[in-house]
Amino acid sequence: MVNHPLQSPANPHFFQPLLPGSETHLSIPVTFFSKHIEGKNEQKTARLISDASDRIWQVKMDGRRLTQGWKEFATAHNLQIGDIIIFKHQGDMLFSVTPFGPSCCEIQYVQCLIKKEDDNVHDDEDDMENQQNTRKGLRKENNLKPKTETELSLSYDYCFVANVTASNLKFDTMNLPKKASSSKALNKRCHKIILVNKEGNSWTLNLRFRESEGSYYIRGGWKRFCSENRQKEGDLITFNLVGDGRSTPMLCICPEEACSELMGIARGKKKTKKRRMWVASSSSRQNSFVTLSLTAYNIKYSKINLPVEFTKINGITRKHEKIILMDKHGVKRLTRLVHDGPNYGRRGLGKGWKLFCEANGVLRIGEPFKLKLTWENNTPLLRFCSKVKEGPIYV
Repeated sequence: MVNHPLQSPANPHFFQPLLPGSETHLSIPVTFFSKHIEGKNEQKTARLISDASDRIWQVKMDGRRLTQGWKEFATAHNLQIGDIIIFKHQGDMLFSVTPFGPSCCEIQYVQCLIKKEDDNVHDDEDDMENQQNTRKGLRKENNLKPKTETELSLSYDYCFVANVTASNLKFDTMNLPKKASSSKALNKRCHKIILVNKEGNSWTLNLRFRESEGSYYIRGGWKRFCSENRQKEGDLITFNLVGDGRSTPMLCICPEEACSELMGIARGKKKTKKRRMWVASSSSRQNSFVTLSLTAYNIKYSKINLPVEFTKINGITRKHEKIILMDKHGVKRLTRLVHDGPNYGRRGLGKGWKLFCEANGVLRIGEPFKLKLTWENNTPLLRFCSKVKEGPIYV
């Protein structure tokens, strides 16, 4: 048998999943655009055809984006978020468009309701009413038995912002928010998830469920996904979770304009969470003050650490095993100074600090409060001063 060399198809094609924001425009992948369109076509308009219509749809192009005219094409073909659209380039900016549903089966149209603009102009109003009444029943997919509306339901209404961190890059793992667990798109029996970028490129990762926390996480490909999409530590990515609870779910990167409000909130939270370290002052009196704030870590592990520099400059060493906590009422509690962190070089407050916080009305996570260090004989004493509006000191 002779092995013939592989050749590029005569009609190159690309596919794009429909993401939130795709209702008004759709982007052609960079590689396809640069190889088959850029510099080879001066036209600013693409022509779209489909098996469901005799009409040729004129759609304007803005760089790589299909803009004016795309919304009308998508509406007429009843395209939905989660559909996968294949574009075959026939040449001269003519594209044959074939839509596939979430099940990856080609969508078949029961009857052709998409007419030429000059057909039956006098019956426009009746035709529009007819089309609206039958559009829900317009689509059906090959090789599938008729399904109920519930079975065909596709969930795509959950968006969230993922933060690229040194930790999730190092361990090649990204945790999904707990709220994602209630999405209809996810199922514990599904162990794969597809990440899709704005160009339509996809990466298949492992999907796991952590029973102890009641949340999902993905691993085995997160680091590669970030690298190939030029996402670095500190970047924020807005994802839309898409799926029907049976087939493999997708995490699709949302267009910025579609999730600008969500991204703005995330960026605001990120600014408020920016870490501020305790810095020594030239004044020994100022060095005796420290501002702390309760975190989820403190509550979970029943420990709260003091800044390393604070303990060093104030002479709290390994030999000190106890510390006195004095609340706003003047009540003193003798508490252990525990060792924590690398080489146990960090000092923290042991049992008793929770009662101390409650006595001072510090009950909420993220609420900063100021303490002053004094000494009682050779034992350090932290006295509660007040709650503060300034950001907490992180250790």
